[in-house]
Amino acid sequence: MSIFGKTLASMGIGATKVDTRLEKSSYRQGDFINGAVYIQGGQVEQKVDDIYLYLVVQYHHEGNSAEYVLDEFRITEPFVIGPSESKEIPFEFQLPYDVPVTTSGCPVYLKTGLDIRMAKDPGDVDGIEITPHPLVHQMIQLIEEIGFELRGVTADFEHYYTQQPFVQEYRFNPLLRFQDVVDQIVVVFTPHDHEVDIILKVDRKAVDLMTSMEEALDLDQRMTRFVVTQAEYESGQLARRVESLIVKQIY
Repeated sequence: MSIFGKTLASMGIGATKVDTRLEKSSYRQGDFINGAVYIQGGQVEQKVDDIYLYLVVQYHHEGNSAEYVLDEFRITEPFVIGPSESKEIPFEFQLPYDVPVTTSGCPVYLKTGLDIRMAKDPGDVDGIEITPHPLVHQMIQLIEEIGFELRGVTADFEHYYTQQPFVQEYRFNPLLRFQDVVDQIVVVFTPHDHEVDIILKVDRKAVDLMTSMEEALDLDQRMTRFVVTQAEYESGQLARRVESLIVKQIY
């Protein structure tokens, strides 16, 4: 490699380029992601020390935008890419079960990084949609059938222990018979392979002097924790159990 070629490569001019292509753009929590990294050599030969995929979530907190790396995956050993040479490196990895679902203020994406010594490292960014784990999706439908409507998903930065910067809360508004006694219910789902840990909080409506005082003192919220398995959901008995848990937190 000539000195001039090395200089151009170090500046990123005529250097190696990278493009990550995914099998699809939408995934559920815990799904496997399949794809390939396509590498196009530049004008000069370059040694690639590593290729990493970074699973990143972007979020906003207290007026600031930040990124958090949820996971990272090394997908190749060191290799040399020749001038104008093309390489395709397939990969597969599993999304964490607790990866945040995609919302307007919480995009999730893959960053591809090539580590090339003495050169400007090329990279690629690919947005992906994360939807709820199948059992979480089923629980959302079940809660709506009981008499609530999903209003949205928000990030909580203070009230839960987590290794991530925040926990997502699913907020439901009451319908029909619950409207007079409940302001909202808040649910936190922590999915695993065949079960989901659930924190369910009921914000009770102020209906008399006692509940008005509780609301004024921020004591109107009741909480319960439980686990739901796929087998229990399929048994058809879960709706009765969840409704009973909600009612117990109201009265």
